[in-house]
Amino acid sequence: AGWATYAAIMLFGGGLVGIVNGVWALRYSDRNADLVWAERNLEVWGVGSLVGGILILVAGIGVFNGRPWARWTGIALSVLALGWAVGWAEIQPTQSLIAALIHISVVFALATNPVTPVTAR
Repeated sequence: AGWATYAAIMLFGGGLVGIVNGVWALRYSDRNADLVWAERNLEVWGVGSLVGGILILVAGIGVFNGRPWARWTGIALSVLALGWAVGWAEIQPTQSLIAALIHISVVFALATNPVTPVTAR
């Protein structure tokens, strides 16, 4: 139960960070940025981060509520977010490594532990 709670908190927090990053990127999309995957287009990165953040946030809420679909959605989104984090390795190596380790730990937590509602724990 502890690992599932950890995964829910990480998904929820990661979703919030993704939403904030996406909104920021869309706000400043008229500026030039050195991005690896978005081909220097901050608007593309912002939309991807915003949509991903919303999906990850919803998965975190689902894990908190013990929804079985949220477990598998959280695993899939964490694997995708892991790839997204690795895409930043050239520009932000430390941040990328920390994010990758968090995503790996979330996949481990969701894959090895049952997801039950927080109130049932």
